[in-house]
Amino acid sequence: MGLFDWWKRRARAQAPLPAPIAPPPAVAEPEPEPEGRWQTGVEADRLWVRDPEGGRRAAALDALMAIAIETSDAGPDGRGAWWLFYGPDEDVAFTLPLGARGEGTMVERIAALPDFRHDAYANAIRSTDIDTFVIWQRPFD
Repeated sequence: MGLFDWWKRRARAQAPLPAPIAPPPAVAEPEPEPEGRWQTGVEADRLWVRDPEGGRRAAALDALMAIAIETSDAGPDGRGAWWLFYGPDEDVAFTLPLGARGEGTMVERIAALPDFRHDAYANAIRSTDIDTFVIWQRPFD
């Protein structure tokens, strides 16, 4: 035991405690892009879409007459471009924006349809003009 041991013990006892480590601030999830709030998919041979408000529309593939993509001059990033699905009465059965969640699965299914126009699809997704591209149409009997 040294002469100044009592002083060392006292100094250690009075040392300030380190500040508690605060957890990192919570990072809010980024708001999804508007088209990301839409969802689409395929169930058997039915295409469906769910809009941001929760409304759901569906159509059987054998009931569709045509599928088109309507583009805007906003550019090829998908903003302002819409899928148009035409029903048996040749009116729009439902629409959804390019970039909707689940779009890849839907595209795989419709790309397998006979007479799917891959060139029109490629032109549509690269378009920087206001235009409508018919990418599939039911053959006339």
